[in-house]
Amino acid sequence: MKKFLLLLIIVFGGVIENVFAQTPTVAEIKSSGEYLWGEGKGSTFNKADKEALSALVSQLSVSIQVGFEQYSEETEEQYKERVQSIVKTYSSAKLNNTQRLVISDEPNAEVIRYIAKSEVNKQYENRRRKIVQYVIDGEKADNNVQVSDALRFYYWALCLLNSYPYSDTVTYNGNLLKTYIPNKINGVFNGLAARIGNIEKEENKQSVELFITYKGKPVQNYDYTYFDGINYSNIVSAKDGRGVIEVSAMNELKDIRLRSEYAFENEAMLDDDLAQVFEEMDEVIPFHNNKVTVEKDKVEEVKETLVQKHEEQKTNEKEVFEQLTDNGDYLNVIKELEKSIKQKTYTNVKQYFTEEGYAMFNSLMNYGNAKLLTNEGYSFYTTDDGVICRSMPMRFSFKGNKTFIESIVYEFDQDKKIKTLSFQLEQEAVADISKQDRWSKKAKHVLIRFLENYKTAYALERHDYLTQIFSEDALIIVGSIVEKKPQALDKQIMLLNEKDILFNRYSKTEYMKNLERCFARNEFINLRFTENEIKKASSGKEVYGIQIKQDYFSSTYGDSGYLFLAVDLEVADKPVIHVRTWQPERDEEGKIFSFVDFNWE
Repeated sequence: MKKFLLLLIIVFGGVIENVFAQTPTVAEIKSSGEYLWGEGKGSTFNKADKEALSALVSQLSVSIQVGFEQYSEETEEQYKERVQSIVKTYSSAKLNNTQRLVISDEPNAEVIRYIAKSEVNKQYENRRRKIVQYVIDGEKADNNVQVSDALRFYYWALCLLNSYPYSDTVTYNGNLLKTYIPNKINGVFNGLAARIGNIEKEENKQSVELFITYKGKPVQNYDYTYFDGINYSNIVSAKDGRGVIEVSAMNELKDIRLRSEYAFENEAMLDDDLAQVFEEMDEVIPFHNNKVTVEKDKVEEVKETLVQKHEEQKTNEKEVFEQLTDNGDYLNVIKELEKSIKQKTYTNVKQYFTEEGYAMFNSLMNYGNAKLLTNEGYSFYTTDDGVICRSMPMRFSFKGNKTFIESIVYEFDQDKKIKTLSFQLEQEAVADISKQDRWSKKAKHVLIRFLENYKTAYALERHDYLTQIFSEDALIIVGSIVEKKPQALDKQIMLLNEKDILFNRYSKTEYMKNLERCFARNEFINLRFTENEIKKASSGKEVYGIQIKQDYFSSTYGDSGYLFLAVDLEVADKPVIHVRTWQPERDEEGKIFSFVDFNWE
């Protein structure tokens, strides 16, 4: 009730303010010092208006120029051009907030365009806040050995910083970001190491596994390209310390270097601020030391590190699953699968699958060019209705696009046939779930399997499965927060927070149709989960709120944002999603959707 009353005050307060606010006069605009303004004249209204906007942009340019220090190596002309490019990174957002007064009409039209300096400063502050948040996100990823995420966030922060008029004043934890961010980026490059592992030769090429570490630990994620002797490769997404390269069979594997991806320009296009910066600035900041030399020595040392990581993974899994002691029959099946994948004789193993399971296996083998990677060992666990085999590492490459590393999970039914398979959840996510002391093993197990099946359903385009798990009255929100009023959404859920939200709400039917079109136009889809926080509803039911950072890759599109799922897992094999929200970034308070935004009866 207090929240509702507060919202009424906010809403009606805004109405009253708008009603009684007075439009300033031309004289007040020009003399008060509270506005930036520009005048325009012309024979037509449009001509006068364009001239006024142009004059306003010039004033904005002057105000921004005051905050920037001229680089000593720049000429006056170069300096002015740089400032103008920076102005453009603000203009598209700002000019929508400009006000207009018509002084005289055609044929002697005269117009004044103006914007409050407070509005301009608000835009500056929004950008400053975003810069700092990217640094925070970068450090978090850095500490979690999520190299791609760390580089992406640091670099985006630096790009935005270079477009901020008062860049010399922006600090974080006492560090001046103008020097702190480049140091952090260079520190990431310096902490990377890559070594050659297993080599598989076939026809005129050789496939080389890489062991990639950051500060001595296997990288959680890392995007790179490499020179294959003719050209630079497509991007390869390493995962859990594993990467791959493909070169000519004649290549002696000397002087091979990885070129670290750090700009992530395609993903940046989804952020209006970043898109403007990348588009308008003549040259985004290059880092020429982004290359990692692939070494041929100390391979055993790195393998040992990966084996240790695998053992840590099994330790976490044992907090969730019951280990199977006699796995002989199941291991034999997995060995037959290995043989069929290597030989591409998939029909030879059809007998080991249920009809649905074999259909998924075929989809998996058609998910790019599928190849096995070296395995540190399988883990077998019992469930209420079967057995799970975890950790078959594979790589999937798509011509003209990315290469992904994934570990496959197979689930057997009581007849020892494989009924389903999935991409294994990231190790850190499994660890986070396993540490939840107050949850039962079964609850943890169901959560992990749900997330694995969920991400796999998008990759293998399982439209039928996704249709099945979304409730008929599911609340599906996609977008960013701007305006929201309290309203009943369905019989169970009501939005409570008074945050401003800009969102698109979809029905289940609308969302599924959009998803079907998405599947049809993409060669591949790949989801990567990083940060995750899971809470159980206080109602006592098996309803969980899952906050997770999602990186989305496809052949036509890529983005990064925050996913929230409210899912009922009362029936383990029949999950029901009641709420799905996605937002590209945190709100001004650094928050994302969570259980506190909803009331469960």
